[in-house]
Amino acid sequence: MKVSDFFGRRVLDKKANEIGKVVDMVIKPKEGIITSMIISTSDFGLTRKDLEIVTADIEEVGDYLILNVEKAELETRTQSNTKKEKVRLDIRK
Repeated sequence: MKVSDFFGRRVLDKKANEIGKVVDMVIKPKEGIITSMIISTSDFGLTRKDLEIVTADIEEVGDYLILNVEKAELETRTQSNTKKEKVRLDIRK
């Protein structure tokens, strides 16, 4: 399966509730491994919220991407990840 086949694919949680669609991926290019996927919960910019899943969260790939976790769990993961302290990198020599 090509990476481009994943973009726009609808995502369902383990209770078959639609979460959104795949809009982006994080890939290790040297190994050719997908490490995580970004799911958009809405098509509109104002209400759009992005959720990140790792490949371990994927149960099955077919017409839909079916996960083995619930949407609520993904939202709590995203909220805890956004609360991390931002670090500024200084590149001056």
